[in-house]
Amino acid sequence: MISRRALLGTGAATVAVAGGLAGAALGHRLDDLARSVGIEPHPEPAPSDDRLIARVAADQNALLARVEATAVKHDGLRLDPFVAISTAHARAVGVGGSVPDVTPPPANRAKAVSTLASAYATASKARAADAAEAISPALARVLASMSAGLAQCAITVGDLR
Repeated sequence: MISRRALLGTGAATVAVAGGLAGAALGHRLDDLARSVGIEPHPEPAPSDDRLIARVAADQNALLARVEATAVKHDGLRLDPFVAISTAHARAVGVGGSVPDVTPPPANRAKAVSTLASAYATASKARAADAAEAISPALARVLASMSAGLAQCAITVGDLR
């Protein structure tokens, strides 16, 4: 059986620890407190970054669907490397399995290439703007890298004409 002194002492210690944690939380010192006891805190993503990732994922999924549709319609263009790059970009931002409806690519090969190059250029500019908007440095680096890759794809696809 626990003694009255032990019960009161345990209760007082619990109240003191809870008060210290509450004070640390209010003073934005929980990470410092965790580090002082040997725990490496895991940063929570900013809500705006979560929304940004969802938007980028939808955009990249649509671009991937467009590239795949163009590759199917114009199999002589050899768009396999672009499908692979677009798939890697989509996976980098966690694109799910839903495939958006895209307008069919033009029947004219030159027009299809021009449309695809334009889509890559537009996506590149959007990812550059998204990188500037990101709160997380890691997310900003991923988006900036995607922007550069998409710009390169726009140039290379444009050369297929």
